[in-house]
Amino acid sequence: MIAFRSAISASTRFIFILSRLVLFLIAIAAGVISLPVQADNAVPTITLVGEDEWYPYSAYKDGKLQGLAVDIIEAAYAAVNVKVQFKTAPYVRCMMLAESGQELGCFDSLKDSKLIKIHLFHQEPIFKAEIGIYARADSTESKLGPRALKNRHVGVTHGYTYSDEVDGDQLILREVAPTDVSNLRKLLLHRSEYSLVYTRVVDYLVSKHPAEFKNKIRQVGSLSQRDLFVSFSKRRPESMKFANLLDAGLRKIKKNGVYAEIEQKWRTPAP
Repeated sequence: MIAFRSAISASTRFIFILSRLVLFLIAIAAGVISLPVQADNAVPTITLVGEDEWYPYSAYKDGKLQGLAVDIIEAAYAAVNVKVQFKTAPYVRCMMLAESGQELGCFDSLKDSKLIKIHLFHQEPIFKAEIGIYARADSTESKLGPRALKNRHVGVTHGYTYSDEVDGDQLILREVAPTDVSNLRKLLLHRSEYSLVYTRVVDYLVSKHPAEFKNKIRQVGSLSQRDLFVSFSKRRPESMKFANLLDAGLRKIKKNGVYAEIEQKWRTPAP
């Protein structure tokens, strides 16, 4: 008798569960209930680190990271449905974070023989920029190139690379400064004969510190135009994917005119 009642009870529970399941499936079909679904077209979000003091390319200014490189990278990734969040750090730390795998990538850097060994690079440059050779305003020299730096005291910025030709020349007597502005200050203090600084960075520093630099330094040569890139971490498995996506995005915005608009915006940046 007890076994019979248990069988009835089990049968009743089964019918009850089955009826609830049928009602649930009917509700789904009618659209009353919707199951959570992971969207296949969800936009991935990545984080990149930009240098904090390299305006107008990348600098922490007015409470956020901004500059030509920041806008180009953001637009390029948006063109391939990737959202970018930005962090900021001094250049040496920025590159260390990427090299160690703590961050996905750091910008901006040359793709030279030193860095290509420790970072993964995309193919399409973010932008081109000229590295100027600067001297004090009373210099009469002009049209100098890398060979003119041999056996001369040359100001460089800590952690920067300047091309294989310059970085591999052991005859250059380097005067290392922590920042570009310190590099130029050492030049005026006769700590160096020349300073190597990107020309647009110098233009900005002169406008920001006119009392220090205006009419006191002059460009006497060039290391020519250089391609600048994001240095991706070789320790992050997703680096190749997002390097390739950056290339695709850069090609898109160069073709559709967005790249040219960003360049125009930053042609005369606010001090």
